[in-house]
Amino acid sequence: MSSSRRSTSNRRRQALWWGDRGSSTPELVIILPVLLLLITVGLQFALWALASHALSDSVAQGGAALRAEGGTSTAARSVTLQEIQALASGLVLRPTVSVQFLSDGVASLSASGAVPALLPDMSLAVSAESTGPEQLFRASG
Repeated sequence: MSSSRRSTSNRRRQALWWGDRGSSTPELVIILPVLLLLITVGLQFALWALASHALSDSVAQGGAALRAEGGTSTAARSVTLQEIQALASGLVLRPTVSVQFLSDGVASLSASGAVPALLPDMSLAVSAESTGPEQLFRASG
């Protein structure tokens, strides 16, 4: 009888000694991928925000060149693409620039492009537009 008490007593000690040993592995297997996914989504959002800001600034520069006196659509496209290349060469993929002359001397320049994807099957696009009146010199009087 004393040997059965000893064996149950030893089992209890071993259970207390080992406790939850090894239980952190399943938690790590679940939490680590979720944490890495959240970090990747955060980085993807940062890339999109940076590309959007760079494209917006490039379009503003191109729009100013378009609306300046003597500005042409070719010059505006060139300025916009140069700015995109300088500010966001790897952030805005396949940029497209379009120019429209609207009624009453209003000019519009718009650009769009794609953002590099960190996650598979994710495609994000950025676009920006600059619209304003053409600047003309008018003699007073």
